[in-house]
Amino acid sequence: MADSPYIVQLDEQNFMQVVVEGSDKVPVLVDFWADWCGPCKSLMPILEKLAIEYNGAFILAKLDTEKHQGIAQQLGIRSLPTVKLFHNRELVNEFMGALPESEVRAFLEANVGPALADEEPAEEATPGDNRVASAMALFEQGQNEEARTVLQQAQADDPENVEVLLALGQVCISMGDLDTAESCLKALPETERDSTQGRRLAGILELARESDSSVSPHALQAELDKDPSSSETRYKLAIAEALAGNVQAGMDHLLRLVETDAQYNDGAPRVKLLALFNVLGDDPLVGQYRRKLFASLH
Repeated sequence: MADSPYIVQLDEQNFMQVVVEGSDKVPVLVDFWADWCGPCKSLMPILEKLAIEYNGAFILAKLDTEKHQGIAQQLGIRSLPTVKLFHNRELVNEFMGALPESEVRAFLEANVGPALADEEPAEEATPGDNRVASAMALFEQGQNEEARTVLQQAQADDPENVEVLLALGQVCISMGDLDTAESCLKALPETERDSTQGRRLAGILELARESDSSVSPHALQAELDKDPSSSETRYKLAIAEALAGNVQAGMDHLLRLVETDAQYNDGAPRVKLLALFNVLGDDPLVGQYRRKLFASLH
């Protein structure tokens, strides 16, 4: 059960991402335990079973208080087991002691809702929504493979779910699986492909197809510093910066190329600049850089 994508081991390095930031996406249930604690060992299988049964409606995060005493002290843990539920970066509720399964289930139903299997499906329900939220929480924690597995299972259950396709495409691009990302994009209905999110996915995919993940933006910047006239290096740096999240820096390099070597790679700087506009969507920077692009071309 501990191998489930909905169960995470906590430490000082990932506590902020999993519990604090992760609770923005989906409730996070933190189990504070220790190896010497008998009641902890009774409670843990119950929590793991319910985490799997809830299928991503919450994330179970387990903290060994013996190995990570600093976190336990900061949160005022005085008895074990202690279980705290966080959502939207706030403590929602908690309990102490090894409760029976019926009481743990009642706690979850009161604070998270019933398990997915217990809910009556509404006509407008989108089965992939909870799994998308939990998958993207895993993705933000750096657990890309686990996130992809959750989303692929969701897609198998609902092949035309737009949210699942968009999320799976994003995760696959980050992992270099561009063919699967392309398949996700093509599987979107035409109206969704032309939506802001669809254009964003297409833009990121277009950039990723020309990226060289073996070379870091830092290394490319050092290379460009040695030869500022190299259009090839500047172009590679623009793509690398954009994919690293520094979209404005990428646009600056591409705009510089439009001004100095517009025909480089058959006009690729302008094409990629337009792709970045799609990535940014309604961001005010798009209007600003469209005007700059127009001025450069005319």
